[in-house]
Amino acid sequence: MSQDEEAERKLRHELRNKEAEKRALQGMLKQASDRIEDLVESDCEEENKESASKAAQRYRRAASE
Repeated sequence: MSQDEEAERKLRHELRNKEAEKRALQGMLKQASDRIEDLVESDCEEENKESASKAAQRYRRAASE
């Protein structure tokens, strides 16, 4: 295997690892959004509910990118 082929193989492997890491982080953001929304449904002040809902929306957007 030439040096170029070996470098390409390593880069492809690293890319796959980064893509898997991204998917894992997106899943964590989605879970955080779900938990925040569950908390919002509990007895909270309206101002806190609005703030938490906005945070959950931001996390969902970040998770979908």
